[in-house]
Amino acid sequence: MSIIDRTLKKPFFGRFQRPWLWPDGVPLDRWEPITFPNRKGTTLAGVFGAAEASPAVGAVVLAHPLSVAAKGFWLKHGHAELLRRAGFAVLAFDFNGFGESDSLDFDYPADVIAAGAYLRSRAANLPLAVMGASFGAGWALCAMAHGSHPFRAAVLEAAFPSLPFYWRRYRLPYAILRASQLLYPRLEQSLRPSGAAQRLKNNPQVLLIYGDADSLTPPQVGVELQAAMSTCALVERWTVPEADHNLALQTAPDGYGHRVTDFLRRALGRNE
Repeated sequence: MSIIDRTLKKPFFGRFQRPWLWPDGVPLDRWEPITFPNRKGTTLAGVFGAAEASPAVGAVVLAHPLSVAAKGFWLKHGHAELLRRAGFAVLAFDFNGFGESDSLDFDYPADVIAAGAYLRSRAANLPLAVMGASFGAGWALCAMAHGSHPFRAAVLEAAFPSLPFYWRRYRLPYAILRASQLLYPRLEQSLRPSGAAQRLKNNPQVLLIYGDADSLTPPQVGVELQAAMSTCALVERWTVPEADHNLALQTAPDGYGHRVTDFLRRALGRNE
């Protein structure tokens, strides 16, 4: 990891990069800890869980939000178990520099693609999807602008349009990002979901989820991203009443379970 990357990461992610702990109440013996390399050889950590319904429907990479819990977000809030019970194999992973993964750079979309490549090796006969929340949703969207991505479908909750928009409430990170747009514009442009949305490859199917009580990434962001994707993806959008940031499942558990699993079955070709 370069000194520049280390220095730039600190004001953004320093408070989230702590020793990772297994989530309370989640049985350890139901998950297989794994590691895999990203494209630059850095080791990324994750947990793999096989589908619990037969036959399996597909396999899903889970890209976590900005949180100390990292991959544990999906385990402790029930998303991963919901998918496994519905017939999906699951890989929840830590982005580089978070959880148990080594730190490298800001190329988080490459981490998503590396996770997809690993899951492909574990579930070779199953179609793949990616599910992301906030931080992870934005990078999953950027990953799908690369022709090498393996995903047929995506479920993206609270995806942000750009880094300056995401960090607009935090003075120092926002100031750094604004300066980077002048000094090193290609970095910010390469990590801009609203731009990637216009260049999605392989015609994926996408479900965008927003909460109407979310002030960090309000529903209007979803309207704009859906419009941007309209020429290169099949897009559905669901606004969840009374849901705050990343809380769609907790706010509307029955609706979330039905909407997400039905979408994935249709998108991955298994609507039985």
